[in-house]
Amino acid sequence: MWMKNRLFQKLGGGRLERFGLGLWSNLQLAALQSRKDQEIVGMLREIRRQGRSLCSAFELYLIYSAARAQSRRPGAMAEVGVYRGASAKLICKAKGDKLLRLFDTYEGLPESSREDRGVHKTNQYAYNLEDVQAYVAEFENVRFHKGLFPDSTEGVEENQYCFCHFDVDLYEGTKACLEYFYPRMIQGGIMISHDYGLLAGVEQAFDEFFQDKPEEIIDMPTTQGMVVKL
Repeated sequence: MWMKNRLFQKLGGGRLERFGLGLWSNLQLAALQSRKDQEIVGMLREIRRQGRSLCSAFELYLIYSAARAQSRRPGAMAEVGVYRGASAKLICKAKGDKLLRLFDTYEGLPESSREDRGVHKTNQYAYNLEDVQAYVAEFENVRFHKGLFPDSTEGVEENQYCFCHFDVDLYEGTKACLEYFYPRMIQGGIMISHDYGLLAGVEQAFDEFFQDKPEEIIDMPTTQGMVVKL
């Protein structure tokens, strides 16, 4: 894990990472083109062209597919770590008329902890809230919550959730997401996190939290981990 983090530290969010991710995603898009909904594949192509995401095409498709599968289940949906709104737009496309809550500092990452091994810099991945709001403006029942999670939940009315996506990069943020959302997930609710199996802090937060829980963490072939609430 340490070696993976050292490599990522050299790439993290820069041109080299974006270039490699773009090449990899183009191959994935070619595979999706032959067998998946052309409208969704078109959205993925546009997202990649605009440079709005640091997720691969397969990762974005998995987020969309899981959210769509939950769209007829009771409960709201949520995302923590919105960045430029790519995965949020895909969730919007999948959710129907469900409530979607989008949590982000919109000022980049907070200070990391020792569990994160110095992978990211403070304020990395900052992006403008108003731009994200405009990007998903065509969709209804979307709420934006600005601030450091879970402080940003203050005053938010209580909800149950059927789907949550986390992309917070850091140990403390991931731990906060799990502590907040786990007891609020419906039975059969899905939580997906980016960077599980890639970033030490994210993986440690999941492994520690679920050590005494009945659920197993599904380690995806992408850089994602998934949990289905029992």
